[in-house]
Amino acid sequence: MMRIVIVLFVLVTSMGDNVLAQDFKNKEVRDFLISIGEMKEDSKCSYFAYDLLKSDVLKPSDTCGIYKIGKDASDSFIHLLILDKQEKIFLKCPSDLYQTLSTVFSFFEKSSCRFTDSEKLAYIEGVMLVHYQNSIAIPW
Repeated sequence: MMRIVIVLFVLVTSMGDNVLAQDFKNKEVRDFLISIGEMKEDSKCSYFAYDLLKSDVLKPSDTCGIYKIGKDASDSFIHLLILDKQEKIFLKCPSDLYQTLSTVFSFFEKSSCRFTDSEKLAYIEGVMLVHYQNSIAIPW
């Protein structure tokens, strides 16, 4: 009986995260996905923006971090959003990993937020994982 309750709890919480992702309404993220051809202007498709470290959904109050963004579909790539208090940098992936990492290192140096070395390493690992996932994706 306890196992059934645990399984149901896990299913309900995982669906809750997906609903939160679908409710995310950041026009700039949507505009970026349209500009690179991932979405059409009149598309009703949902999209996501999750922090690479915490997997939290991007909120309007967030001021710093690196987020994976994309369309909720199996035929799309994952892209990156680098968010600082003063600016947003959208990175189209797949792109040159060297260029992407250069942008991330520059963000760490210039950012108004301070990250620990372990946070920086975790972000770099997340960026590399996004590139790996994109390298094995099969866009239709």
